[in-house]
Amino acid sequence: MRAKIKNASYIVLATFGAVIFWGGVSQVQINAGPHPGLKDDALKKALRTNRQHSPLTYFKARSIVFGKLDGNGKKAECVYTGEAIEYTMQPSPHVGNIEHTLPRSRMPEEANTDLHHLFPVIPEANLARANFKFGDVILPVWNKGSKSGPSRSGKPVFEVRKEHRGDVARAMFYVSTMYDVRIDSDEERVLRSWHKEDPVSAKEKKRNEAVAKFQKSTNPFISHPTLVGRISDF
Repeated sequence: MRAKIKNASYIVLATFGAVIFWGGVSQVQINAGPHPGLKDDALKKALRTNRQHSPLTYFKARSIVFGKLDGNGKKAECVYTGEAIEYTMQPSPHVGNIEHTLPRSRMPEEANTDLHHLFPVIPEANLARANFKFGDVILPVWNKGSKSGPSRSGKPVFEVRKEHRGDVARAMFYVSTMYDVRIDSDEERVLRSWHKEDPVSAKEKKRNEAVAKFQKSTNPFISHPTLVGRISDF
């Protein structure tokens, strides 16, 4: 009888300890990064309010992407396929393009030249992406590392290759937050999965710091990845 009481006591104590532990973890997550204690819309508003940003012209942004940020004036890598884009100074449109991670048809004009979601791509990949939302492709119509085709719902989507998935997710969270653009719930679910699957890399951090030198702003979801968990709906 005493053994049963003793075992029951251990179970109660262990359960109580787990509640305290996970409650503490949850609180730490809420207070991790800038604006401790804020979450959801209050956090997004604070991030927008405290943001420093100097807009660029499109020509300047394109020049930076291919000349200093993702390329060196001679070569850049297509983020969707991994293929090399070779050029002098800047590629002609039939050689290399600028990909807007959030399609231009879905964003406000002021986001058009924000380097945090602009990346180099080959024209073929640019056409395959079109303005499709991001998702998991079940039957590829186009496949070069990244894929385009129908999702389980039957809607056409674009699935990014593993090496760039987290970068895409954090770029989308940034544009959504800073320009007050809603992300579809199905797309957001996939992006959150990609954010976890492909954590922030040293290369991504370095790019984030470089972007700040050109336009002052940083992507807080790269600097502080736990911020994603403090926002329940982008």
